[in-house]
Amino acid sequence: MARVHRVLVGEPDPPVVPGRMWSLGLYKSVVLVLFLVRQNPVQEVAAESFGVSQATVSRRWNTLLPVVEKLLAGHVPDPAEASASRIVLIDGTLVTTWDWASEGTRIFSGKHRDTGFNLQIAATLAGDLLAVSEPVPGSRHDTFA
Repeated sequence: MARVHRVLVGEPDPPVVPGRMWSLGLYKSVVLVLFLVRQNPVQEVAAESFGVSQATVSRRWNTLLPVVEKLLAGHVPDPAEASASRIVLIDGTLVTTWDWASEGTRIFSGKHRDTGFNLQIAATLAGDLLAVSEPVPGSRHDTFA
């Protein structure tokens, strides 16, 4: 929380002033963003859980997610170092999306018969997440991704 506060206060043109987050305050706003990242609920569900409007959830998400990403970027381990002398499992998964007509068949996975993006995930046998790849269109095979 202190780091988020320092980033917001230290910016010459902060996206939000920490003392002016009326409905939730800075602490609960960051918790809300982390809840959205971790659980991936629709914003209406998060709004109901936190006792605020969906518009408030959307504003907090748009404002604080870049700050949280910036702060956590330095704590992401290098996959090569994290996997040294460990057995690593790598598998792909389709992250489904709604049907984007503008993308044509580019994101349609024939194997899953659904639209989405392919992600490759590396984890240890104990289930510790080591890395997640950049998304590639769902029409591409795991070996390409």
